[in-house]
Amino acid sequence: MEQGIRKPWKSSVLLIVLFIFMIAGCSPSQEAQQLGREKDQEFDQGSGMEFTSLSEQKITDLAKLSKVWGVVKYYHPKVVSGDVNWDYELFRVMPSILEEDSDANSILYSWVHSLGSESIPGELEQQFQFSEESIQFRSSTDWCKDAEYLGTDLSLELSKLLDSNISARDNAYVNFKSDPILPSMDNENPYPNMNFNDTGYRLLSLFRYWNIIEYYYPYKDVIGEDWDQVLLEFIPKMIEGSDYDSYFTTLAELTTRIHDSHAFLIGKNKETITDDLGTYRLPVNFIEIDNQIVISKVINPCGLEVGDIVLKIDGKNIDELLESRRTYISQSREDTASLFYLDLFRTQQKNTDVTVIRQGKTMDISAVGSQQDIQFQVDTKSQAMENDEIYYINAGLLKDGEIDKIMKKWWNTKGLIVDLRNYPSSSLTYELAQYLIPSEKEFAFVSAPNHAIPGEFYYLEPLVSGGSKATNNEVYKGKLVILINEHTISQAEFATMSLRNTDNSIVLGRPSAGTDGNMRVIVLPGNIKTAISGIGIFHPDKSPTQRIGLQPDIRLDPTLEGIVEGRDEYIERAVELIKEGD
Repeated sequence: MEQGIRKPWKSSVLLIVLFIFMIAGCSPSQEAQQLGREKDQEFDQGSGMEFTSLSEQKITDLAKLSKVWGVVKYYHPKVVSGDVNWDYELFRVMPSILEEDSDANSILYSWVHSLGSESIPGELEQQFQFSEESIQFRSSTDWCKDAEYLGTDLSLELSKLLDSNISARDNAYVNFKSDPILPSMDNENPYPNMNFNDTGYRLLSLFRYWNIIEYYYPYKDVIGEDWDQVLLEFIPKMIEGSDYDSYFTTLAELTTRIHDSHAFLIGKNKETITDDLGTYRLPVNFIEIDNQIVISKVINPCGLEVGDIVLKIDGKNIDELLESRRTYISQSREDTASLFYLDLFRTQQKNTDVTVIRQGKTMDISAVGSQQDIQFQVDTKSQAMENDEIYYINAGLLKDGEIDKIMKKWWNTKGLIVDLRNYPSSSLTYELAQYLIPSEKEFAFVSAPNHAIPGEFYYLEPLVSGGSKATNNEVYKGKLVILINEHTISQAEFATMSLRNTDNSIVLGRPSAGTDGNMRVIVLPGNIKTAISGIGIFHPDKSPTQRIGLQPDIRLDPTLEGIVEGRDEYIERAVELIKEGD
């Protein structure tokens, strides 16, 4: 018994000694592996800068600092390799820029020049050399060569830097470690303990986001904003606040300026920007008809009825409410965005006065809010219709492997209706296309960032679908009607692009969201998360989809009468189109 106790004790001591030895033995190599930027801890407790106002000249100087900081961040070998903590270098140079009557160009030249330029320029590897026809977009760096704007010395320094051509970016702030196509921002420091009255960190957040959009956003050319002007506009907005709420709402407003419905904002406590709009939602769905917001579905009894035209909520005109939501919720098109739909009817109080037009009469309703999740989904189940002559597929309710079962069972129907007004739960893009399109056919181009040249996006080989399950070109012979509307977003748009290549197909409905391309998450100081569409998606002729949406072959706008009667006019019209061939 005694022996049985002592043996484990001796083993434990031996293990502890070995563990200590291993730690002591490993620490030098671990320290050697630590990147230079990780060893720099000077500003871990704060940048030391707090100010709330600036002259116009200093705003202009800070904008120039942001642009220079960004181009060096993505082009200089020492920063790309992780040798330099470029966030903290920003804090080191910013006080000098802010000094009254300082010469920003001279300060910036000395700062950049101090990094050295021994490894610039570099050879551009052949795999990253793309023909002009293959280039989708280039961010303009002409300003780097503008001696009048930067001064001769700084202009020459930055111009030389643009030829660095660095493709190895595992340690860069934007890297391609996990995917050769999709950029990753996971090397950015989230600074979870940021003090929100720290002006330096607040500006770092703005500069980080602004430069990611400048160099790694495939749709910067279609955002419809002067991005340089946005920078000048948000510098004073960012420094005016001194607390978390002002920081968070300013970032929310900033993210709307790229007009991308993939954008969201999640705060340090995992809250969304829309949580501030109220904890209650009116438990209804709505639709826009003739520029009016119409209740299309009542999820829980709340005082509102299907067909009500909403004029005011809590005394606010509906147009005013729409505009206020657009300040903080990004939309690719003004009639889209999942968060926009979910949060238009958020309220602070459970009971809210709502002014509506009901059956031609204006009335005030005391509506009851709910804290449950609201979904804008078509819940019609996949099913046979018209005496089994037509099969309806709800893309949002599909399960893995179900496409094969459906196509085998309903192969001889007169038509299929594929409802993409929901987000597809199973990928139709390739699976269904194999039954509908006899041979592989191009349906989209993708653009991706050039590893070696930040700000340059190039087209990959075109994407194709169809072919493999069509035996002897025996494809489905019936009609295909694809249903889309403003809720058709991202993967649903991608699927539509593929399936509309079917010879006997019709796309019916309203334009889609115009938001396509894999989402990329960006972490900003304070551990605030947002996102962008990280790759570009284009039609086979390379015409854009972002902010435009897919256009239906036949436009269909639901009617107030149809909504009140509880009819799905999309499905009704699809059935008519299929039967027209009888």
